[in-house]
Amino acid sequence: MNYQVMPELTDEEYAELKADIAERGVMVPIEFDEDGNVLDGYHRLKVCTELGIKDYPKVIRAGMNEAEKLTHARKLNIARRHLNSEQKRMLIREQLKATPEQSDRQIAKALGVNHETIGTQRKELEAVGEIRQLSQMIGSDGKEYPRHVDAVRKKPVSVFNPTKREERAMKKPEVVSRMQEDGTSPLVASQKVLSEAKAERKHYELSDTMPDDICNLFVADIQNGLDEIEDESIDFIITDPPYPREYIPLYGNLSSLASRVLKQGGSLIVMTGQSYLPEVIELLGQHMSYYWIMPYLTQGGGAPILYQKRVNTFWKPILWYVKGKYEGDYVGDVLKSPESDKRFHEWGQSLGGMLDIIERFTNPGDIILDPFLGGGTTGAAAVSMCRKFIGTDIDAKNIDISRERIKEAYIDACSARTNRLA
Repeated sequence: MNYQVMPELTDEEYAELKADIAERGVMVPIEFDEDGNVLDGYHRLKVCTELGIKDYPKVIRAGMNEAEKLTHARKLNIARRHLNSEQKRMLIREQLKATPEQSDRQIAKALGVNHETIGTQRKELEAVGEIRQLSQMIGSDGKEYPRHVDAVRKKPVSVFNPTKREERAMKKPEVVSRMQEDGTSPLVASQKVLSEAKAERKHYELSDTMPDDICNLFVADIQNGLDEIEDESIDFIITDPPYPREYIPLYGNLSSLASRVLKQGGSLIVMTGQSYLPEVIELLGQHMSYYWIMPYLTQGGGAPILYQKRVNTFWKPILWYVKGKYEGDYVGDVLKSPESDKRFHEWGQSLGGMLDIIERFTNPGDIILDPFLGGGTTGAAAVSMCRKFIGTDIDAKNIDISRERIKEAYIDACSARTNRLA
């Protein structure tokens, strides 16, 4: 949207502005709306782009509708620039055409001029038929409103020199609305919105029997792409692929799968060993963006001994990759396994450790995929915490074991919930 309300500067005027900015920098902040559109400072921004200036003062103003943005732009130009009478007259007339139903005093207040000036221009426009003569207008008491204006308007909010995170947060209408309601900063408002959304999702409940859409398991080889899973249908991939060297190429398949099936902003959480960590990181980064690495403390049970490395290890890495931009909750980056559990698979992880991972990263109702299902630990943890789950494995025996285990975990969660409510 273009909010440039004044004509382009002449070549001479633009050259003077450019020379001044080159010497002194930008003295007046460039103003943007929450979507990055320029409200004021079009020429200043153009000069900065030509001069390669990136660190200029800026203000983001959010929560205004289109009419309010144009009004704001006109007011700034009337107040700040040395306009002649004809230029001021043009801006006032444009404002009257845009909001004829507002009273002269309201328009005068919005533009920072005398209300008698507005009245004079209104009569001229009505005389030539450029605006209608209205029997009702919006008074300063705020009791009457036109059909196309909301009965209640929230006060716009502004942030001077916002950080990149603040800019991203202000692109979300729900964050701007919370800023207007509470008078909070973009990041505080964003955190409140996330917390409220998370609390609402906790109302997602388990039923007495496990519905078909809660858990879907099937035999498949990740090397074939898992075409059964729709594009951008998964919130999180949480998985524990095999660690030996002969399986390392599978991490490349996992990266390709994640880039296809994860939703924008979705995460790939991968537990892995340390022996071939550089190769694993390189393969996962082929199609996904590295975000973080976290230690997973395996303090429950004996520590594995890697004889070839002469290392007695008490932790393993969890690699975190994202598709697009991560905008979820804050996450603590040290995870723990309270016990060791190899009952369902020789490489199995503990249920307690997987519950910790799922609790930190996901929300009730999220869809979680584990393409290396094994003994079903990820699935059992997911359904017991009100998440939906899809699991695949190349071995049909693992599918059968996991199906019974996940069903049992679901029933146990239902029973626990019933007991809490009793």
